[in-house]
Amino acid sequence: MKSIRSKIIILYIAFTVIIVCALLGVSIYSIHTINDRDSEQLLEHIGRENAANINKTFENIENAVGNVEYYAYDQLDQLFGRLYSESFREGYLENVSLLAVNQAIGEEYVLGVYYRLTTDVQEEPIGFGYKIDRATGEYYEDMESIIVEGQATDDLDFYGWYYLPKEAKEPVWIGPYDSAEYGTRIMSYCYPVYVHGRFAGVICMDIDIDAMCDELSEITVYNTGSAVMFDIEGNLLYDEAYAEGLNKADFTDEEATILYATQLSMESGASIDYLSDNGVMKLYANELVNGMTLSVIAPLDEINKTQHNMTVISVIVGVGIALLALVILTLLLRSFLRPLQELAEASEKLAKGDFEVRAEAKSNDEIGQLSKTFNLMADSLKKYFDHFHSLAYTDALTGLNNKAAYEIRRDVIESEIAMGVGKYAVIVMDVNNLKVINDTLGHEKGDILLKHVSECMRKTFVGYPLYRIGGDEFCTIISSSENADILIEKLQATTAERSEEDASLFDGVRYQVAAGAAIFDSRIDSGVDETFNRADAAMYENKKYLKGLA
Repeated sequence: MKSIRSKIIILYIAFTVIIVCALLGVSIYSIHTINDRDSEQLLEHIGRENAANINKTFENIENAVGNVEYYAYDQLDQLFGRLYSESFREGYLENVSLLAVNQAIGEEYVLGVYYRLTTDVQEEPIGFGYKIDRATGEYYEDMESIIVEGQATDDLDFYGWYYLPKEAKEPVWIGPYDSAEYGTRIMSYCYPVYVHGRFAGVICMDIDIDAMCDELSEITVYNTGSAVMFDIEGNLLYDEAYAEGLNKADFTDEEATILYATQLSMESGASIDYLSDNGVMKLYANELVNGMTLSVIAPLDEINKTQHNMTVISVIVGVGIALLALVILTLLLRSFLRPLQELAEASEKLAKGDFEVRAEAKSNDEIGQLSKTFNLMADSLKKYFDHFHSLAYTDALTGLNNKAAYEIRRDVIESEIAMGVGKYAVIVMDVNNLKVINDTLGHEKGDILLKHVSECMRKTFVGYPLYRIGGDEFCTIISSSENADILIEKLQATTAERSEEDASLFDGVRYQVAAGAAIFDSRIDSGVDETFNRADAAMYENKKYLKGLA
């Protein structure tokens, strides 16, 4: 086994032999590999970052329309037939329009928002339409925009917002297209509303694509680079030479080359070099969420100039025989001192709680032995941590999740509610006659009772987490689509059978499980605790009822 001292001696002997080769290799690698890679990564980073900003705008529009659709659907759910009632329609449309306008005003580029209910209800227009004045933030009603009856379904500039999502049966992006109504190019995001499988209407928002394209002029790519955006058909939406866009049929050789390079970049997922009127250019393309593409372009000589400057700086820093010898020696020493650094980094991660970290034991010297010992220590700590984690979140008596685990799950659901995706129901359960058994037969029998009840719960709520949150109080959180009443009936039937089997064990004392459920309702519940309290109240009502039957 060679010691560190022996390795250092051998290193010094080999130093004079390898210095020239090492210097040459480092220089070539720095100039031709690192700089080329970093420059390309910079261009790709610029492209991804700006595409992400544009995608965020489109996604915000999709979320805004989705929020309105969800509210419109939720209000119509179970009440679809009442659309024939004028009073119901007026109240319903007033509530939906208030949300729709607030969502539209909150998005930077939205020019209008519309909701047209199905034409099957009656002939006159049913819905609302509002246009937004982006300069003032004010809005005004525009009912003419939702009149689609008797119109040609292929006139997409005016009526496609209604017919296309209806035919697609899913949200669609329409455009871009020139709008005489707004006096600018727009895109529309349209969401069909379905209730119980029946088409109910379409919600749509129009956005100002010209205003969005104006933002592209601020994108900086090296010194003279720029951004280019194409629509899903390959038409040019923005280029610094064509700020108002250009139809594909009117492309010059330059625009056709850029489009072709964009397609190649999309296919390969990497940047593409192409020859333009201004020399060799490098292009990187990103697909946007609605199918359009954003490309960033920079002259290759600017990119190479940056690389050249970095190379010169690197060479200057390395000049000088004394400094060069010191740097090379340091790099070579690092080759065998690196395990110490890696071991120190691994120890730091272990101290922060990363019990999966391992130190590589590649050698048989002292460092290798130390690395093996470190790994054994990490394995032991992980076993202890897993054991204590289990004790912290598992009820020792029943094997169910404990109250701490329930609080973690509650916090997760609270986060989902904040994002508008919280759908759940809470079932609270309590064991009747546990106190009688504890008082008359002893707590040991009471513990057996709790274990038997826990088994009944596991058989009933398959696939759902169960929590013991008190002495004889349990709860579970299920999908709101499940029929909680059926599950409760099944639990009580299962418990009744088990109580019958346990009659002799508990000296004839029968036990029951009282249960109550509540489904989350965003109109009255601000979080899980409110839903839990309603379920708890329902459980106590059920408890009174069961005691009345005893």
